[in-house]
Formats: sequence, structure tokens, C-alpha cells
Amino acid sequence: MGKRVRRSGTTGSCAGRSLLVAGSYVPRSGRGEKILPISAGPAARRGARAEGRGREIRVGGEILYVTETGTGKPAVLLPSMLIDGATYQPTVEAMARHARVLVLELPGSGRASRLRAPWTLERYARCVAEALRALRLERVTLIGHSLSGAVALIVAALYPERLTGVVLVDSIGFDPPGSVLSLVLARAAEVLLAPRFVARGTPALLHNLRFHARSALSLLRIAATADLSGHAARVRVRTLLAWGARDLTVPLGSALAIQRLIPDSTLVVSSKGSHDWIVERPAEFADVVARFMAGSGGAA
Repeated sequence: MGKRVRRSGTTGSCAGRSLLVAGSYVPRSGRGEKILPISAGPAARRGARAEGRGREIRVGGEILYVTETGTGKPAVLLPSMLIDGATYQPTVEAMARHARVLVLELPGSGRASRLRAPWTLERYARCVAEALRALRLERVTLIGHSLSGAVALIVAALYPERLTGVVLVDSIGFDPPGSVLSLVLARAAEVLLAPRFVARGTPALLHNLRFHARSALSLLRIAATADLSGHAARVRVRTLLAWGARDLTVPLGSALAIQRLIPDSTLVVSSKGSHDWIVERPAEFADVVARFMAGSGGAA
């Protein structure tokens, strides 16, 4: 039997060669896939604004910058290490209506400490695990986007004891483009699809290229070449793959590849989402995460 597919209030098995999910054409990989549609939910309709509290913490000799807002079950968001936590403020505000949200800026990026030498993804993952211990956080939902999605995946593979679930948002690490030039061209092609992300993220990217230059350049190479198939096969934590159907940087086929490797995984597709829909469509994303944290897999 294949995995079950829920779509707009109906349930069925994975028959046929393709699926139409929330208005987007989703190719099948030849196996049953758990792919769920997205619909507007309660977080899209509530209007309170969240105000985060920021502080520095020291982990393993390095400084991390943490902001916290909201109440409820803990969700830890790892910003992509090429930008910063402030880029995700609309998303944090939406998520904070139903969860305690901590944003963890990692060394070599944003307001965290400058690294003497660039880190590997595995070193970033160890830092996240140490930070969760330092913050006395248990049973958290860990969220990573793009580059930090790779870190979140490795945390789930190597340090699962503090996680109740992991959300990988358009994560790198599968079918990589192979060169920094190819990666940059794909990102450039998405500029018109993500105006909010470009406006919020560009100052952070320029800051990182200036103050964390060695780390930023190393991370670009990692994003272009990393293959995390080995780590994905070890993940036994409940996993949500949250993908934009219009992602040109890490296309939807990569999400299907990850899903085949992680047994307890669900794929949710934003039909209008790009690589950066986590910022472009914050209420939509927050509702998906809320349903996942509530145990319904992200489906409406």
C-alpha cells in the first residue's frame, strides 16, 4: 500500500502517474507519496502583532543570537545562514499566534559571532543541539529553510532526543546544481517571485558578505554541492517537508527524493509558493506548521 494522500477534505490512495495539489501539477515518483494541499486557516485570520525579545547566548565558545515570542508549544526557527532572523519577522509574527517561537541565529551569520574558519553543516548541527540543551528546550519542533533546512535535517538524524518534529522548508542537499554559478542563476530567476523576501533579505545578505565573508562564501559552495541523502536515511523523527511548487532553486523533485528516504514524512506543497514562500506567504506557512504541531500533518 502507498502512503495516503489528503486533498481539500477528501482522502484517497496514490493511484495514477501525477497529482493535482492545490492548483499545482505534482509529478509522482512511481511510489505512493503523502502530499497534502494547503488552505487558509485560523492564523491567516487573526491579527495580533508579535514582539520578540532578543538576547545573546554563548555555546561552545561562540555567540548565538536568540529572539523569543509567543506562548505554547516551542518551535525553533533556524534562519538560513546567508541572511538573518529579522528577514523572517512576518513569519514569526504569524507563528507566534499559536506557538512559542524562538529564532536562533547561528555563528557565522547575522548578529551571531564571526567564525575564525567556516563550519561544515555537521558542525552547525552540533551547535544547534548544544544550544537546545543550553536553552533547556525539549520536545521542540525544529524548522529550517534552504541552507538551515540542511542543518535541521542533520540535527534530526544525529540529535533526535530533543525533537518532537522537524520541518524542512525548501531545503538544500538533494540533487544539487553542482556549481555556485548555477545556484546564483536559479536564485536570480526567482527574484520576481519573491519581492518581500528580496526586500527583507538583501540587506542581511550584504551584511553577511561584509562581516561574515568567509562563512558566506563557504555556505554558497555547500548549498551548490551538498548531498544529504545519507543523513536523510537516518531520520526517524516525524518530518514535514514544506515546499513551494514554484521553487526554481530546489525544485519539487528534491522534496520527493527526501520523502522517499524518510519513512515518517509528509509533503505539503504551496501551489503559489517559491523557494522563499516561508517569508512571502507567512500566514499560509504558519497554518501549515500549526497543523503539523497539532498532529494533523499540515493538512486542513
